[in-house]
Amino acid sequence: MDKEAMAKLKTALLEAETAAHLAVIIIDYTHEEMMLVFYELEWEQQDRIKTVWKTVS
Repeated sequence: MDKEAMAKLKTALLEAETAAHLAVIIIDYTHEEMMLVFYELEWEQQDRIKTVWKTVS
């Protein structure tokens, strides 16, 4: 994944406000790509994404 694609994914993750929005993003990327970008985020950013994802129930 090139830097431009990683930046696009990072922006999409940080802008996601619902679990449905995260699900749409996940469909477009591989697990490896998602984890690569996710682990580059600050802890607080990771925590916010986890909180949004938990609303899936």
